[in-house]
Amino acid sequence: MNLIKLEMKKIALSPYFLAAVIIPVAALAMVELMAYAPKIDPSFSAADSEMMTYEFLYFTSFIVNVAGFACLGTALLGKVIMESYNDNYIYLTLSYPVSRKKILFAKIIFCVVFSGLGVFIGLFLTNGLFFISESIFPLVQDTLSFSQLISQLPLLVIAGVLVSSVSLISLTIGWWKKSLPLAIVAAVVFCSILSNLVMAGGQGIVIVTSLFLLVISLLVTVTMTRKVARLEA
Repeated sequence: MNLIKLEMKKIALSPYFLAAVIIPVAALAMVELMAYAPKIDPSFSAADSEMMTYEFLYFTSFIVNVAGFACLGTALLGKVIMESYNDNYIYLTLSYPVSRKKILFAKIIFCVVFSGLGVFIGLFLTNGLFFISESIFPLVQDTLSFSQLISQLPLLVIAGVLVSSVSLISLTIGWWKKSLPLAIVAAVVFCSILSNLVMAGGQGIVIVTSLFLLVISLLVTVTMTRKVARLEA
């Protein structure tokens, strides 16, 4: 815990907190815009009736929040880990009188908790505020029910798993090539694939994909740990 607190003090977190606020606001704006689209052009609703449902809009909220926080988590991991082990800072990092694995795990836990908790709160706020706005000023020609909102709660946990997994896998790709932009591009690509899977398969495919990526992220974490151990040797 002390190592995690130390990592928090070493980083200027205000830009990341700002991004964590902007992401759910952007997600809510997109969902509201899609809900309002038929009011602008009625033919939009007739042509894409399956898109004008609360289930679809909740999935849209899920995708935008996951994509945003996955990129944020990747950027934070890159800042905290890749920078610590580059040529300019590696000797300072390895000089700490603490197990190198503990230092690495502290960095990973800090970033994963920040982005995972961020997407959990962000998705909760986006869906909650959208539900409240639809209760007062309904825009969607669909039946609004509190049970629909409750059914999305498992996705909050899944979103945290997805964001953490995608961020760690993307970091590994970027670290392999020593390129943070590559890591962020990898996160964007992963999220693009995930968005197609979510829309095509629904909640079931999201759960399966999340478990698969979780296993991969655990494997890449082991790989990073071994890499750090070799640096120490």
